[in-house]
Amino acid sequence: MSGDEARRAAYLTAYELFEAVQSEAHAQALARIPLARERARRQDWPEVDLVLAGAAAVHDVSRPPSDLPLPPSAVTPLVEQAEAARLPALLAVALGLRGLAAAATGDTRGLMSDTSRAVALLDDELQPPLDRCTGLVVAAGVFNTLRLWELVDALYGRAADLGPSCDVPAMAAAIGVNRVLTRVEWAVGLLENGDEEQCLLRLRQALDAVPDALAQALPPLWRRDVEALGIVAGLLSGTPVADVAGQLTAVRASLEEDGDIEVLPLLDAAVAWSLWHSGSTEAAVEVANRLELVSSASSGARSFPLWVRAQVLAAAEPSVAVRAQQDHAAMLSRLRWESRQAVLVAAQAQIAAARRQAEHEGLSRAVRTDPLTGLDNRRTFDGWLDRGDSAPLAATALLLVDLDDFKAVNDNHGHDYGDEVLRRLGRLLLESVRPGDLAVRLGGDEFAVLLSGESLTADAARTRAAELHTAISSEAWGEVSRGLAVSASIGLAVSDGSDQGPDAAALYRAADAALYAAKGNGGDEVVVADDLDTGGRGAVTGPRSVPRSAWA
Repeated sequence: MSGDEARRAAYLTAYELFEAVQSEAHAQALARIPLARERARRQDWPEVDLVLAGAAAVHDVSRPPSDLPLPPSAVTPLVEQAEAARLPALLAVALGLRGLAAAATGDTRGLMSDTSRAVALLDDELQPPLDRCTGLVVAAGVFNTLRLWELVDALYGRAADLGPSCDVPAMAAAIGVNRVLTRVEWAVGLLENGDEEQCLLRLRQALDAVPDALAQALPPLWRRDVEALGIVAGLLSGTPVADVAGQLTAVRASLEEDGDIEVLPLLDAAVAWSLWHSGSTEAAVEVANRLELVSSASSGARSFPLWVRAQVLAAAEPSVAVRAQQDHAAMLSRLRWESRQAVLVAAQAQIAAARRQAEHEGLSRAVRTDPLTGLDNRRTFDGWLDRGDSAPLAATALLLVDLDDFKAVNDNHGHDYGDEVLRRLGRLLLESVRPGDLAVRLGGDEFAVLLSGESLTADAARTRAAELHTAISSEAWGEVSRGLAVSASIGLAVSDGSDQGPDAAALYRAADAALYAAKGNGGDEVVVADDLDTGGRGAVTGPRSVPRSAWA
């Protein structure tokens, strides 16, 4: 298996664990994450490490390690990791998970801020479909805690559209399960508000979605959830309890055994409601007395069991006082529904504002991006170079890359082919950089790559430069134009991050001198500026040319 294939396999496995920590096999999945993260870090696969870290976070949010909900601050390191890695869709996933934690602690402001930003980030169609799809599912789950079902259903719709582009079958399964759950919760919200007509409409939509969800390869717990939700929708639509008694008993026992805290309370509430409506008052009261507030922080129907309990018990013992309390509860329900509508409008407005901000940032990036290659342009490099101080750099390596005799490419093959060479070189450079690094087109056929990170060493920088040099020479340039061959000269300078190390300007002078030496040697090689006179802030005492055989 090639390195790219191994990386892709690890990425997909990470997503399998992301789903598994939400199933009945959560403990086993959680136990596998530390070793998988260690491997991802060792291989320098930041996207894999982020998905694994997200899997651990979603487990802790949904199953807090203590009786107290996980605070949003516990997810902040994941957000910071995603920001540092410059992976927008995975940043959206991290923000969504922090939004879920905020929901559990009642931090609506934090929830709205994080999740609105997440939705805006997920508009980027250049991001991996699987990352975007996951981010949309998480964001939908967050907004579901505020009962914003219109928004939730739209987000699941977007996720469903991306499903065919995702390589993880569990993704389609998760979307199918969640769409059923959302529509049931939406229906019971309408029922609490007294809108039985719209409630029945959503229940029919939920029942229509059940077969599609069950057609997926669902984990056993998810399958039982869908079966239970189908029973809930049927009971609330008028199906008698006796008609589903056998299935109801089996499904309920399985949910209770699994410790379900989201679907089981809805199932019991639907049973009490159905018994009450069919005239089985004594049985309805018995079930209603067991009903409690849904404890799941992600539930959009937390109050429904208590509402059913109040309806059933009040009907069993009618009195003037009880009717007065019912009237008061109905008024509070209407006010709560109006409040929900106001929160929905606010959420939509905040998402629109986040999208405008993202668009503004996109325009700012466009100003700093080379249109031909997609790399950062000279403006970005100059910003790094003109740091406003002469402080020593952290561990940094600068590679200056110059194509050999590029004029001959334009003269012999044409400027259109020359542009394609530059575009391909841009892609090679982008593939060679990692989160925290920077690839820049300085102008013409001159490029720069900035490598950084605490783990960066001189040997690692030399290896990266050698790999890039080999990749340029080995590229299938003949596909661009028959007989085309391209090589490059690379000048490398490295700062070890010490207090006596060079500043940005000195590092640039050193790399430039090394590149000049490479070109003077005839090109097509890497030259390293090994000996920086740090007392002179980067005067080069002698670049060293390394034969290509030594870089193999």
